[in-house]
Amino acid sequence: MPNLDDERFENYLKRFRPAMPDPLLVGESRPAPRRPFVFATWAVGAVAIVILGVASLRTFNHPIVVDSSRSGSVQGLGPTPPLTMRDANALLRKAPSYKALMNELALHPKSSTFSKNRQSAFAVLGKEKTKL
Repeated sequence: MPNLDDERFENYLKRFRPAMPDPLLVGESRPAPRRPFVFATWAVGAVAIVILGVASLRTFNHPIVVDSSRSGSVQGLGPTPPLTMRDANALLRKAPSYKALMNELALHPKSSTFSKNRQSAFAVLGKEKTKL
C-alpha cells in the first residue's frame, strides 16, 4: 500500500530549487572606524603635553631662593680643602637632618684647591676615555 502523504512530500521536495545567494561585498567592505579610540589617544597626548609644558615653565621660571643666614658665611670663604670622610661625618653630626645636609652641600658647592702634584680622584675617574 503506497502512502499518499509520502508521495506528496516527495513531489514537494522535487519542486524545491534553492535561491541564488546575493554576491559577497568583499571589495567594498571597510573596517569599522575607530573614532572614539583615536580621539581618546589625541586627548591623552594633548593633556600630557600641556602638563609637561606647565611643569617646565614652572621649573624654569622658579627663582632659586638662598637662605641669607647661610649664604653670608659661605660667600666670605675662599677655596676650601676637598671633602673627606672625616669632614663628611663631622658635618653629619652637626646637621639637623641628612636631607638638610644634602641640600646645603648641593646648593653651596665648595671649590677645592690642590697643589700642582696632586689631583682629585673624582676628576681622574670623571675623564672620558674614548680609546677602546
